[in-house]
Amino acid sequence: MNRKIFSLIIGFILFISCSAALVADLEYQLDFTSRYIWRGFDLNPNKQPALQPSIEYSCGDCGFTFNLWSSISLNNNDYHEIDLNFTYKLKISRDLILGAGFIFYGWYFIEDFSFSENTSQEVFFSAALPNLFFHPKLTVYYDFANGDGIYVLLESQYTHQFSGSIKASFLTSLGYNGGQWLAEGTEPGFSDLNFKFSPSFKLKRFTISPFACYTFVLLEAIGTENHFWFGVSVIFK
Repeated sequence: MNRKIFSLIIGFILFISCSAALVADLEYQLDFTSRYIWRGFDLNPNKQPALQPSIEYSCGDCGFTFNLWSSISLNNNDYHEIDLNFTYKLKISRDLILGAGFIFYGWYFIEDFSFSENTSQEVFFSAALPNLFFHPKLTVYYDFANGDGIYVLLESQYTHQFSGSIKASFLTSLGYNGGQWLAEGTEPGFSDLNFKFSPSFKLKRFTISPFACYTFVLLEAIGTENHFWFGVSVIFK
């Protein structure tokens, strides 16, 4: 990767970290995952693991959140990824939360990197019903660059609190791919059905959350193999 680009990325990460520590709530997270499965796609092929660190901060009650996320392949530099995510949430009532945001995807470590070929941009809009049973949430993503298409995700989550420091969550999601990152002429359809179980343990400012996931791939254009994957998240806030 071009050293100038790499220096700019590192400088930006340091700037965000220092600024956020002064003006906003700051959260660090490091995930180890046995597979990098995203919307049914295997983005670190051949069942290879990845490290996925992130930094997130919000500006208090204003509704804005910024997240800097990356995936580091443990076997191939071409699959390293750094994403920027801006989100705004608006609480309409205690029963309805709307959201909107922008994601900038980047694969900066690819040989002969170029912004036109190795980045993409996406906007999204969401609606969540936090007080309804299983907390349903619907999000529509539209990639207007290299991904060129929509992806719709319906999610639900059930959480049981065992004590003040121990809880467990069960998440399900169903995705619909309207042509995003698919070959031209591919028929759209339901693309992935996901199940995730994740207990969490809070130790002062740390939260440790092992997880296990299973993804059913429903669209042949994405793949013909289902995925079982697992890992652990460590969160510091």
